[in-house]
Amino acid sequence: MRPRNDDPVTALRPARGMRAFQDPRRAAVAAVGLAAACLLPAAAPGAQAEQTAEPQEHSEQQAIANPIESTAESRAIGRQRYVFMCRECHGNRGRGDGDMAHAGGVPSDFTDDVWDHGESDGEIFAVIKEGVSADMQGYANRLSDEEIWHVVNYVKSLSR
Repeated sequence: MRPRNDDPVTALRPARGMRAFQDPRRAAVAAVGLAAACLLPAAAPGAQAEQTAEPQEHSEQQAIANPIESTAESRAIGRQRYVFMCRECHGNRGRGDGDMAHAGGVPSDFTDDVWDHGESDGEIFAVIKEGVSADMQGYANRLSDEEIWHVVNYVKSLSR
């Protein structure tokens, strides 16, 4: 029996003779991969995974009121955050024509009449905070709720 080791990377190293995980970086990568595999739902044999998720009901988000009034100051703060966080995909003017849009994704155009994931402030807030796809991931870790509300105010101003 091996002695207990409190260091998580070296604790992952197997006994002598198993070279695959002698490098601590490889052990850490393997541990993360194993943890991710354990969290994935098991599929029935022969079943194919769905390519697209079913649209979720947004009635709860739709009812959420924006606590920040859409003032010129709020939209200016929102624009500032938009430039740093959203412009690469959605473009300078919100038309979905940013540099990253040419990489194969289809970012939303905020200037048209179509709001794919809901047009209420609460629904837009939820999309920014939680994300909706691999291309549009959530920004909860990068923006505070208050900053997201400012971005909502700015994005909605683009469609006027």
